[in-house]
Amino acid sequence: MGAFPPRAQFETAVASGNALLARHGFPERGRADELEVWLQTGTPYPNPEPADLLASPFLVVHEIVEIADVKRRGLRITKDVIVRNRETVNDAHLVASETEFVIAASEGRMDHVRSRFADLESWCEDPLLTASQRAAYAAFRDRVARWFGPADRGPRTEGL
Repeated sequence: MGAFPPRAQFETAVASGNALLARHGFPERGRADELEVWLQTGTPYPNPEPADLLASPFLVVHEIVEIADVKRRGLRITKDVIVRNRETVNDAHLVASETEFVIAASEGRMDHVRSRFADLESWCEDPLLTASQRAAYAAFRDRVARWFGPADRGPRTEGL
């Protein structure tokens, strides 16, 4: 992992993510200090460099929603929250992914959705998911796949 970004970058990124969430009617709001701690938790999955993540408003939205969902499920953000609560966190990750993709598509950023689709396909095969989680991820993947048309006729988020 490269040098960790300064707090000011977290503040700016979270403000941008919160604005996107508000504009699209989602209730979640993030805090820079929580995102900073979250990005330092142990995880069995590869993550983008923090600076790269902070540069993408849709990835920041994803993290804000994931953190909020984890907390809503009664967990505290600790260094080992992900590795000790994989099933719960994987459920929160799906909720966050759905929000990320819907907002990106609604913003006309199908390039982001396309770039993340390969990740979504790999999540469906994750051996750490339960069978029901794999089915839920596959159903989400199938809904997103329908958004892509012959000429990508624009954002089509029906069914989500």
